[in-house]
Amino acid sequence: MNGRHHLRFQKEQQEVQIMCQPAAPEQYDEFFQLMLEEAKDYLEQTMKLMDMPVERFRQLFETVGQVFAIYLEDRVAGFYWIEGRAEILHLHGLVLGKEFQRKGIGSKLLTSLEREYQSKMNAIELGVHRTNTGAKKLYAKLGYRVVRELPELGFEILQKSLMDEG
Repeated sequence: MNGRHHLRFQKEQQEVQIMCQPAAPEQYDEFFQLMLEEAKDYLEQTMKLMDMPVERFRQLFETVGQVFAIYLEDRVAGFYWIEGRAEILHLHGLVLGKEFQRKGIGSKLLTSLEREYQSKMNAIELGVHRTNTGAKKLYAKLGYRVVRELPELGFEILQKSLMDEG
């Protein structure tokens, strides 16, 4: 996903259009603040356990992978951050503002990433904190499976194969 793309889906009898495009540098602070807000229960503690200052973490998404802004109509609904690692697409983060959660946006985005990267990568991988039960349910429903646990950080690493299994 190197450029702009559109997703369409039906929600409550109306078509919803989502557009994703690379985040502009001036949007990085908004992305970071949304991440801090949505992961406030564990992000700062995780950074301490990793001996990584929060500001260093903030700089990572400017230099590693690519961040995309997710727009619903003309409003920023959230962001996602991806990085290709050999034959695996790693999803560092998918965050949506509170008012945009539980509307099917995350599911649609993940399905779109799976489709786009099916011929380019072997799997999609992501980490989820054990306390993020909503995300864990979503990922399980979409076929993501735990492949590794990081108990010292409270994270599970999940993957979904993009290889044809037939």
